[in-house]
Formats: sequence, C-alpha cells, structure tokens
Amino acid sequence: MLAYNAQVTRNIAAIRNDVEAAKSQEDLIALVRRVEHHQGPLDYRDNWYRFFCAVSLFFALLPIAFELGLVVPDFVMHILKSALGYSVFWYPMLCLATITRFCEDKGKRLPIPGPIWGRMALMAAVGASLNLIPAWPYWYWDLYFDTLASFLGLWYPSSGFAAHNGVIGVLMLFWLRGRMKWRNKLSDKIFLKDALFNNNLEAVPFDGKKLAKELEASFREFKRGNDLREIESLYKSTYQGEVHQFDYQLYRFHYVEERTETTTDANGKTTTRTVRDHYYRHGLLLDFPFAEDMSISNDFGIKRRGERYKSASNEFNRQYRVHATELMTAARLLSPAVEEKLAVFAKQLKKPVFEFSQQGRLCLAVTDDLLAIKRVHGLDNPKAFAEELAGHTELKQMTQMLEIVHEVMRYSDNNFKASA
Repeated sequence: MLAYNAQVTRNIAAIRNDVEAAKSQEDLIALVRRVEHHQGPLDYRDNWYRFFCAVSLFFALLPIAFELGLVVPDFVMHILKSALGYSVFWYPMLCLATITRFCEDKGKRLPIPGPIWGRMALMAAVGASLNLIPAWPYWYWDLYFDTLASFLGLWYPSSGFAAHNGVIGVLMLFWLRGRMKWRNKLSDKIFLKDALFNNNLEAVPFDGKKLAKELEASFREFKRGNDLREIESLYKSTYQGEVHQFDYQLYRFHYVEERTETTTDANGKTTTRTVRDHYYRHGLLLDFPFAEDMSISNDFGIKRRGERYKSASNEFNRQYRVHATELMTAARLLSPAVEEKLAVFAKQLKKPVFEFSQQGRLCLAVTDDLLAIKRVHGLDNPKAFAEELAGHTELKQMTQMLEIVHEVMRYSDNNFKASA
C-alpha cells in the first residue's frame, strides 16, 4: 500500500496529466469539477519535514543571532552548547529518519513490515549506532564540518555545522512551499490554457535556440544580448479583420546579457564576477506584402538597417526611429493616418518595434507580456474557478497588436491601390 504522501503525489500527477491532455475549455472545466469532488488526498502531510526544516534553520541562524548581540540565560546557553555537542549523536538519527520518510513518500520502502514510524525509528537507531564507531566523531566534526568551515573561510567546526544547516534549511523551505502551493502553479497553467482556447491559439512545436537563430537572420529584433537567445513559446492562429485576414504566430523571446562586474571592498581587495541579466520580448510574426527591408522602432537600443527616414510629424519622430533600404517604401507606408495610429500605439505598449524583412514578413515586438493574465480563483476554490473558466478571457494587449497590424495593412492596401 502506498504511503499517504505517495498517494497525494500520484493524485496530483494525474491532475497534471489531465491538464496536458485537455483539448477544449469544456475539458478544463470538467477537470476542475473533478478536483472539487476528488476522492483521494490532495494535501501533503509534511509535519515531519517542517520539523526537520525548523531544526536546520534554528542551528543556522543561532550563530548570526549571537553575532547580532542576542543574550540568553546561562542555563539556556548550556543547553544549546550541549545540543550542539551531542549533535554527533542525534543529528544522524534525525537525518536518516527523514531520508527514510522521503523514500517512503517516493514509493520506495524498506522491506520491513509495520507502520512507517517503525521503519523511521529503525533507521534512527542506525544513526545512533554510528557512535559505536571510534572514528565517527572525527569524521563528523573534523573531516566534514571543520573542512566545510575552512572552505568557507570560517574558523570553527560549529560554523560548518551552521552553514550546512543553512543550506539544507533554505532548500527544504522552498521545497515545502512548493508542495503546499502546488495548486497555484497548476491553476495558472489551467487559466493560461483556457485563455489560449478562448483566443484560438494553438501551440506550435519548435526548437527554441534553432528558431531564434533562424529569425535572427531576417530580423535584428532577435539580435539582442550576447549570450543565450531562444524562443520560449510559440503559438499560431488566424485574425479576421473587417478588410484583411491573416495567419500569425505569437512568440516569447528570451535573451541574456552577460557582463563583468568588479567591486572593491574596504580593504582594497578587488573581486570580479560574471553577471547574467535575463530579458524577454514578445511579439507577432506574419506575412506583410506591403513593405520590406525597413523598421519602425520605439526601442532605440538596437542598430537598424538602412537609411534614416524622418516624417513631417515631430510627434511621430519623437516616438519612432524609421530606417529603410528604400526611403520611398517608408514614405508610402507611413501615411499621416498610419503615423497617427502608430503614435497612439506607442503609448499603449512598451517599446514597440515594427520590422519588415526582405522576404515580406513582419515582426511586431514589444516588452509587454502578451499572455499576462490574472485569475481571481484557483484550484483552492474549484467551484468558483470552474465558473471563472466558463467565461471568456480576452488577451487585451495581443488584441491591440493585431488591431494595429490590421490598420497598417488597411491603409497600406489603400496606398498601393491609389499609387497603382
């Protein structure tokens, strides 16, 4: 029979699989309804892990508290020193009991009958029996904790013990938080998937780094950063406007700027470290037959191809830098009506860039997350969450992007007809 926490893990995994398999909004709503009336356990019993985490953080923070001037009665100090000294005995017991519990939660149990607490007690006894080995205190204090302290530039084995527990305690704290808050992350995924269904967006298979390199060959928009460049997500859909219909792809682009940072401390010691800053851009890719090899950019940090084109509108020139291989292309595209709409658009989204490739493709990119949506409810309140999912989630910023593309197409089409 599976341990309680192992059952919880299995039940959560089944729900995640159902989310992945959902093909429509109705599937997601039905899934949330099933969670509302779920028969098996969905909440972990982690009191033992919380105890272990609390003990670890206590012994990690105690030296810091004393450094900051914490004063305790003599008998308390005596108890703390004894607890630290006898940790050679009780700490292996606590660790082995916790590891046993963790293995049980993963469905891997010792071949010994009886309750889980019996097996944990047995392994705790094994931890205690380590003290029967004459060299154990040396291995414990000198070989491990003193070596760890020396590696960190600290003086005492007890400092190594504190550092060890600090790492363990912080890692467990984040792990426990994730187990407790699993509904939040899964609710976000369900809500995003519902929004994709509502807006007819379909995921497209792709190779992130390869696709970014291919797009870089056509658009300078993807020539950002000096380290990693990758497409993190890609969706496709069709926009039906009053005049034009077009297929488009919605993407999320991730790039990294690597830099060297040098600092000097009070003693004049200089330290150099490498810092990697992560950035994201979001946008649309589509065919655009009315212009090529030009850019209209509100982001002035990227060098663009072609000659600089200046409009008669000072307001437009303040908001955009226009470059084109053929200035007539820019003049034909940027009618006063188009410039007016682009000027308004620059105030709605951050750092928009319209880049037209030599192949007649348009990349419209912004800093705003086009799939940023906020839910009110989640799996912690399945009934209300199902009702929320039943509504329509509008991706307002994406809609603004599509509308400006359609407007530019509409006016460009008129310009071409007029010139013909």
